[in-house]
Amino acid sequence: MQHLRLPHNLRHYATIQNGALALGFLIAVSWTLGTVTTLQRNFELQQQVDQLDQQLELAKIQNQNLAFQRNYFNSQEYLELSARQLLGKVAPGERVIILPDSSDIVDVAAPTRVILSTEKPSNFAQWMQFFFGKRDS
Repeated sequence: MQHLRLPHNLRHYATIQNGALALGFLIAVSWTLGTVTTLQRNFELQQQVDQLDQQLELAKIQNQNLAFQRNYFNSQEYLELSARQLLGKVAPGERVIILPDSSDIVDVAAPTRVILSTEKPSNFAQWMQFFFGKRDS
């Protein structure tokens, strides 16, 4: 078996201890990269969970609103108001005032639409949010 011939100054550094140290360094770098990759993936999954939680809350609120509307439409007050409106009936002691059609009138004070910004925060801000738990509600 032939021995590797290394220059003198490289032979000085090519020891078992230095080889073990280099192997340990490579293992540490590999572990660190794996941890960072896992943290990034967990952060993305947590964002997805938060978004789905918000959608669930919105669906619950919409469901509750629909239940309130259903109860209102089944109430006696609604039935009485719709009968008055559709059939032109009035309660005893009330007077009917017939107004002209107002469909030609333009609303001058029409509400303006507000456009909310949905910019994604910077990567650094997302990491700070992930590590320190600051969440916008």
